[in-house]
Amino acid sequence: KRKAGFKVALTPVERFHNTNQTYAMENIETTGGRANNHRITEIGIAKVVGNEVIDRWQTLINPQRHIPRNITNLTGIDDDMVADSPLFAEVAEQVNVFLEGAVFVAHNVNFDYSFFKKEFERAGYRFRMPKLCTVREMKKAVPGLTSYSLANLTAHFDIDMEQHHRALSDAQAAAELLNIINEHRIEQSLNSPT
Repeated sequence: KRKAGFKVALTPVERFHNTNQTYAMENIETTGGRANNHRITEIGIAKVVGNEVIDRWQTLINPQRHIPRNITNLTGIDDDMVADSPLFAEVAEQVNVFLEGAVFVAHNVNFDYSFFKKEFERAGYRFRMPKLCTVREMKKAVPGLTSYSLANLTAHFDIDMEQHHRALSDAQAAAELLNIINEHRIEQSLNSPT
């Protein structure tokens, strides 16, 4: 053991779920899979408090680069659709204000978070938010499913999805998963020994 010159004490913390927490359930479409090499083409955000979506924000984004055919086949978003859309830098302040005070939530959160961080960095902003992953949390809440993809989870829970692989539609569907997760977290906190 090494001594560092200061004392450390551990304090047990009681975990609880704050029902008044604001969550920014977001989804993006991109030109590819890596934030350093690709750009956002669409943003959809559903702001959730309790079990209710209280606000929505969405826009197409001009990625300033060609959208590959395989991405267009997946999302339906092509170069013509985004040609007159704003650049991320032009909506960065709006996005920042909309996300303020919320927990950043996404299905596979590190993917979306990395794109937001890179796009905000390009726009001259520092991006840092608490985050929550609905894939990870669904695995805790409902273990043993064969797949935790958004499409499979929405089918499993009979959640309506208007347009899969469109940002706001996916964000709103994932907000329903967040409600299931939060119900599980509340149930766990009620059943945990004090």
